[in-house]
Amino acid sequence: MLINYDEYRMMYEAEEKLWWYKILHEKVLNEIQNKFRENKQIKILDAGCGTGGLISFLIKHGYENIQGFDYSEDAVSFCEERNLNVRQADITNFESIFAKENFDVIVNDDVLYQFDNATIKNIFRTFHSILKSDGIIITNNNAFTIFYGTHDIAVGGKQRFILSDFEKSFSDLHLKIVYYSYWSLILSPLILIVRLIQRFQLKLNIIALKNIKSDVTVPLNFINNFLYQVVKVEERLFRKGIFGSSLFMVLKK
Repeated sequence: MLINYDEYRMMYEAEEKLWWYKILHEKVLNEIQNKFRENKQIKILDAGCGTGGLISFLIKHGYENIQGFDYSEDAVSFCEERNLNVRQADITNFESIFAKENFDVIVNDDVLYQFDNATIKNIFRTFHSILKSDGIIITNNNAFTIFYGTHDIAVGGKQRFILSDFEKSFSDLHLKIVYYSYWSLILSPLILIVRLIQRFQLKLNIIALKNIKSDVTVPLNFINNFLYQVVKVEERLFRKGIFGSSLFMVLKK
């Protein structure tokens, strides 16, 4: 699991600014609003909440019945700096913690890449057990092996996914994918070029493994705003993206 303090510090400082986080947080909010309209009393769990950027974002939009957990002490510490209701817990063994609770929404963003398929299936089995009958699960995950790069190494990524990786497992668990979209299609060529260069540098030992960092850094404002606007245009053009470095899904029982 991701345990590097410096990586969490970078995440903490970038979550409210970086175009990628802003897009992802808005995607989560849109799906919550599509399902529950103006109901702000719904109960939300952020499973693998990192440094709490999504929780803070949802609170700012009026959702106060929300809590989260993360495996990392560093991540939980940063959440505490934001005064969030977050605890330390292991996502591979957390059922007993929430055994007496049920949630309208469970969010699980960019966590599953750390685990093998059997573990992922057990995680979603637990999600199913604590999800209300009319609730939804929202999950974003890194997609397509072709986009593998130094970011994956920095965050402990074991795999990247495509839709079919989840379809059978979710069916076995009586969870249905009601919406999915790959993103960002328009930026894919740029992302791919960067990742190919990274892999080439790794192959030639130009980059030392000990010096590898994730891509969670905020570029210059005009670049950051441009990338954000590009993805917003894409969302207006395509309800369901067919290709991209991330796979966003919504599930229900």
